Amino acid sequence: MAELSDTDLPRLGGITEPMTVATNVLIAAVAFVLTLRLGYYASAEGLKAAGAMAGALMGTAFASVLGAISHGIDPLVDRALRRRMWRAAVHAMTLIGVGSIMCVAFFAARGQVRTAILVFAGLKFLWYNVAIARKPEFRVAAADYGGALAILFVGAVYAVIRWSEPGAPWLIAAILVTFVASVMQARRVGFHRHFNHNDLFHVIQLVALYLFYRGGLLLVDR
Repeated sequence: MAELSDTDLPRLGGITEPMTVATNVLIAAVAFVLTLRLGYYASAEGLKAAGAMAGALMGTAFASVLGAISHGIDPLVDRALRRRMWRAAVHAMTLIGVGSIMCVAFFAARGQVRTAILVFAGLKFLWYNVAIARKPEFRVAAADYGGALAILFVGAVYAVIRWSEPGAPWLIAAILVTFVASVMQARRVGFHRHFNHNDLFHVIQLVALYLFYRGGLLLVDR
């Protein structure tokens, strides 16, 4: 699917890219509900891994809301505001990465290894925000997000082998679903100009969000 020019973008009632806005809002709503449920459970049970995963889900909700606003602003009316909201969205995505890596520290590591992972998560958080401030491009955000998911994947595989971690298979499935969705988005697979590659990515990610949530509920702190 070819990239549409600003004048060719779908519009409905003053909203640009209405389907992308709608699917972003749907992801935000689902992620917010799952954040509340998982966060409440983690707090009640004193589970740090589950709490970190709830933080990653919260980051997803924030980024999706800001992404919806950005896509909904007509670039022909206020291009600067559209860019500012997009920059805010990619900054919010850093919460997904730091939450995912912190989650690994609590369910797949102990002692000094856990400390090292948490320090790395903090440094990665700082690096990403500086990098995205200098170059607010999606590929920078994708690299940060993809790196965090790779660390989560390795941690989940290790936890399955080492401890038969009950939540890890759900996390592995969620990461694989996310990978498929990301490949389809990168290859710009879409059905129609009113349901493009971004919209398809968002719909598939709804499945991944549930899998992350289910995994978070079953994670055991080490």
